[in-house]
Formats: sequence, C-alpha cells, structure tokens
Amino acid sequence: MAEKPDKWTRQEFLRNFKDIQKLMPERRFCFILGSGASVQSGIPTGGTLVKEWIKELYESSGVKRKDKAIETWATAENLDIQGFDYNRADTFYPDVYKKRFHQNPEIGYAYLENKMDTIEPSIGYSVLAKILANKRHQVVITTNFDNLVERALSIYTNTYPLVCGHESLVGFVRTELRRPLIAQVHRGLLFSQKSKAEDTKKLAEGWDKALKNILKIYTPIVIGYGGNDGSLMGFLNNLKPGDINDGIWWCYWDEAGEPRDDIKTLVARHDGCIIPILGFDELMLELGRMLDIPLLDEEIKKRADERIKNYREQLEKAQKDKKDEDVSKALDETIEKRIEKPKDWWSWYLLAKKEPNPDKKDKIYQKALKQLPESVELLGVYADFLTDIRKSHDEAEKLYLKALELDQNNVSVTSNYADFLTDIRKSHDKAEKLYLNALELNPNQVNNTGNYAGFLLLLDRFKESLKMIMRFIELNNSEINQSAGECMFYYSLICNIEN
Repeated sequence: MAEKPDKWTRQEFLRNFKDIQKLMPERRFCFILGSGASVQSGIPTGGTLVKEWIKELYESSGVKRKDKAIETWATAENLDIQGFDYNRADTFYPDVYKKRFHQNPEIGYAYLENKMDTIEPSIGYSVLAKILANKRHQVVITTNFDNLVERALSIYTNTYPLVCGHESLVGFVRTELRRPLIAQVHRGLLFSQKSKAEDTKKLAEGWDKALKNILKIYTPIVIGYGGNDGSLMGFLNNLKPGDINDGIWWCYWDEAGEPRDDIKTLVARHDGCIIPILGFDELMLELGRMLDIPLLDEEIKKRADERIKNYREQLEKAQKDKKDEDVSKALDETIEKRIEKPKDWWSWYLLAKKEPNPDKKDKIYQKALKQLPESVELLGVYADFLTDIRKSHDEAEKLYLKALELDQNNVSVTSNYADFLTDIRKSHDKAEKLYLNALELNPNQVNNTGNYAGFLLLLDRFKESLKMIMRFIELNNSEINQSAGECMFYYSLICNIEN
C-alpha cells in the first residue's frame, strides 16, 4: 500500500482512460459526482450555500453589522455548532443546514428545489450522457439532489436511466445493467433530501452492499466531491484495500489546491491517484474528444425539430377527427388565439388552412411571405397550395427551388418537390434523386417513404416498391392510418402481380 497517492496530470488521466477503453474491454468506470460537478450548470456548491445560510443567520441574529463582522460573529458558540470554523465552513454543511431550517424543514426542501428545479445541464453533461448511454461505463453515484444527469440523458440520447433517488429503491441496483444507473445516496430532489447532520452521518440501509458490489466491477472517477459528508465518505473509508477495482481516480479543482490529507490517505490506501482539473465541463470535453464524441448542437436541434413536427401533426390530426364537440370547440378556440396575430410560419399556415376561399387563402400566403420571406416551411406549403389548388406550376416550382436554396436539408420540401417533378414535370431521374436524398436525411419520415414507394410502383419497379411499402407499414405500425391503408392495397396488388 502506497503512503501517498500518485498524482497524474490530465493528460496522464486521459491516456490511461484511453488505453483501458481500447485494450481492456472488460474494464468499466463509474462516476462519483459531488456538488462541484453542478457548479457550471448554475447550481451553487455546498460551500456557497453554507456561506449564504450563515449570512442569513447573521442578519437575523440582531447583531449590528458595524459592531461585529460576519467572519468574527460566525463562531461555534454563536451558531451552536461544535468545532465550527468559518475558514472550513463548507465541511459543516449538514450542521449549518439544520441550524438554518430547523424551525421548518419543509422550507429547507423547498429552498433546495427552488435552487435546482429549472437548471439545465452544462455542456459537460452532454459528454457524460453519451458515455452512459454507450452501456459500458454506465453508473453514476452522487451525493447531489439535482436531476442533471437524468435530464442530460433525456436531452442528448434516447436512453432512460434507472434513478434510485430513495433508499427504498436500492433493491433495484444491479451490477449488470440494461440501462444507466443514477444512485442518489442522499436522495433525489423531490424525496425529502438528506441535508441534516444526523441524516448524512451514515448511508441508509442497503446502500453499503449495493455500492460495494458496484465498486468491485466499476473503477470510480470522482469529480466535484469534497468528502464533507459522513455517509459516502464514511463508506469509502470503511472499504478494505482491494474492495475497489483498480483504485480511486480522484479529480480535484486545481485552483483550490490538493484534497485534504484524509482524502489523500483514502486514495493511497486503494492504490489510486489524484488528478488536478480545470472544472467538470473542461474535463468531460477532453474526455469526449478522446472518445470521438462530437459536438451535439445539431443533434439537439434535430431532436427538437422532430418533437415540434410530431406535436403539430398530432394537433392537425385532432382538428380533423372532431370526435367530440366540446373537445373540437376547445381546440378551435386555442388555435384562434394562436392565429389572431400570426408571427411564425405555422400560425400563418393555420390561418390559411382555416380559410375555405382559395383567393383569400392565396392572399394570406402572400401576406405571410412579406413578413417571413425566407421561411423555408412557408415557401414549401405555399408551393404545395399553388400546384395542388391553383395549378400555377411554374410559380410553385420557383418557390420549391427557393426553399431548397435556403435549406437543402429540409425533408418535407425535398420530398414534396420530388412529387412535383414526378406528377407535373415527369422528370423521374431528378425526382428519384430527391426521394433518396430525403430518405438519407430522415429514413423514418413516413410521408416520403410512402411517396417513394408509390413512385417505384409507377415505374413498375415492383420488388423495390414492395420493400418500401413494407417499410412504410412498419413506420405506421402503431396505427393503420389512411396512407398505410393505401400501402396495404399496393402490397396486395404487388403480391398478386408477382404470383
């Protein structure tokens, strides 16, 4: 056993992580996160909260500020906290929390909820989410109450974690996992968080065994954790050498200096290392680069656009159904408010759609384009109207081309222009290139899949059409709508021809 832990640079940390990632597929990491990992997301550290609470206690104590500074006033005697030292205030978090909120614990819970409830995860969490979703290093152990890890997984991936935010859920913790695990040892934000001294002295029953099993397999990477609680830190101190797979990799904020001696002793006992870092985000971005995780801004936009599209399609479907008079009336009134003063393309589209007179509908679209001349979506729906209703094909084609010039990756406009080239121009080669381009942009776009299936059928390419029809039906497997019904007809037709 080493007397003191090794000290690695960030580069050594990354190199060792990379070597294990590449050469030792049986090895896995977990992440132990403390409040320092949440700072760049806008959540204050425990130390910052302690200073806020001491200030509030000081201001309500009745002491005149000019008589005694807060640093002088905040003593063990005045706070009734044994051994309190203002210079080490962050290590007394549970005691100060209890002192501040002892008269009404519910206010304490609400205070923390207010600090964390609407916070968005910082960029470092995007990398962490991608790592967790890859099903190798998929465990987070945290003393934090926040839901940043869970939220990041929702934003950046399609993976949903198992969140154990209360000790009653410890029985669900496994070492062999189908999905990421978030173990909140001090409970989650909405489960009466454990902040008082008596609650954080020892882990709740069940956590010891669960965490021991995890650490036999997963090497812990500690980020933003100061070891100021008695529970998780006590658990780690009680582990014997060899209980942790390949020791502890303890990261600390370089600007604040090396960890306390008791932390270094712990890390050394398990043959681990300490690593100075610039911050959680910075470390995760370096790790992401090493793991070839790209920047995710386009992915966020794509996921958001898909949600908007699905939302609008469901709204339009609800408009058409009119199954219940009261529901239809409520929906119509909601839409009316939306289109009273249209400012976005979809509001203009709803306003035009509501107008039965083609001439008036045309004027609405023209007025809309004066306000939004470079709206790709508006150009597309107006082009559809011009060719389908007005039969003004030349004008429609100009709009399709302008829309694609502004955004060549718009799937709907690409697919609809392909239909135009097929039906109006009979330019099948150009049309097929556009259908295939739209499929490449979004293989799961239902309308384009069905349109391309019909295009292939038109050219008597039955086997290819059959594949696309089957794919179209697969995409509609939750509900056989009108288009899917048409594809069933085509499917039957092809089967008869082939037989």
